[in-house]
Amino acid sequence: MRFAGHLNGGLEDIQNAMLIKFAKHANRPPTMNCVRGDGTATWFTASAANGDYFISHDLLHYAVEAILGYTTAFYGLVAAGRDLNDFGSTEGVKDERASSPEALDAECLVDLVQALSADGSTPSYQAVVAAWVDAVEPHSSSMPPVTEAQLTEICTVWGKLVRRWQTIEVNGA
Repeated sequence: MRFAGHLNGGLEDIQNAMLIKFAKHANRPPTMNCVRGDGTATWFTASAANGDYFISHDLLHYAVEAILGYTTAFYGLVAAGRDLNDFGSTEGVKDERASSPEALDAECLVDLVQALSADGSTPSYQAVVAAWVDAVEPHSSSMPPVTEAQLTEICTVWGKLVRRWQTIEVNGA
């Protein structure tokens, strides 16, 4: 599963400069590989226990960042040279380097939408707003940086990407 264009004008510079590839493997968990415009690359192997969760999470990042036009969130940081293995936490210590307002807001929005969609439903805008207000994860504003129409589009794109991922055969990309 490869991405090389851009959605709705968002991530145009990033997508033109970076190929994002997700792959399924027979004897190991899924992988994500990003090849930047300068030819450098970074890759990540998900754990066997939560591979599908992380692929879904990163596909949702793509939808959020593309539709909101973010350039300094997850994929923007990767395109700028950040290694995929430097995100998250190490030995329980949360990574604090992703501190741009876009990075904070994108991560919070992705986490909330993914959690609110755990039952397979699309979250309502009102549910996202309520969860945003109650979120313990840091974010830059009192309201989510997304309109109801953008949230609908994000969920639609994310759903298409996840369905596409589910149809990929083992040893396929």
